[in-house]
Amino acid sequence: MTHLGPRYGALVQMSYVTRDMDAAIAHAETQLGITGFVRSRPEVEVLSYGVPRRLAVEAAIANLGTPGAVRQFEIIAPVAGAIEVYEGTASRDALLAFHHVGIAVPGPYAAWEALLADVRASGDPLALLFPAAPSPGTKLCFCYVDTRARLGHVTEYLWADPSLAGIAAAPWLGPPRS
Repeated sequence: MTHLGPRYGALVQMSYVTRDMDAAIAHAETQLGITGFVRSRPEVEVLSYGVPRRLAVEAAIANLGTPGAVRQFEIIAPVAGAIEVYEGTASRDALLAFHHVGIAVPGPYAAWEALLADVRASGDPLALLFPAAPSPGTKLCFCYVDTRARLGHVTEYLWADPSLAGIAAAPWLGPPRS
């Protein structure tokens, strides 16, 4: 089993699960002062615990900070498909329930490949992988590692091609730009 510590360097996201997206966004705006959410309803093909499946969620992302120091506050409402990784997170009474931290994987695509090799060697289950079959030329990759047994939460790793810097789903994940 490999250690998690070396992979926890670039925390870029805190993510919560909700059963009511409108109420959760309103709460974040009025009670937490987080505004500027960009909403989407992605439906993608993922590898879910080793099986190719569709995943549909509603997501709202607010990018906070300045270029080179962007952090995300994400709210997810599971919709259909490979949503098991979200189940059991939100209680019936909680509007927002903590689900995962997002860690940036800076560097070229080879850094993403090295991260995946390390995750696979860790012994922690690879809960979700997008794209289901990543390859050079891919512009955006993420995976959820089921670290609940060791940490009590899921850990997401994000890699984005620098050409995507600034879009809601992929803030700049590399080193600060000058």
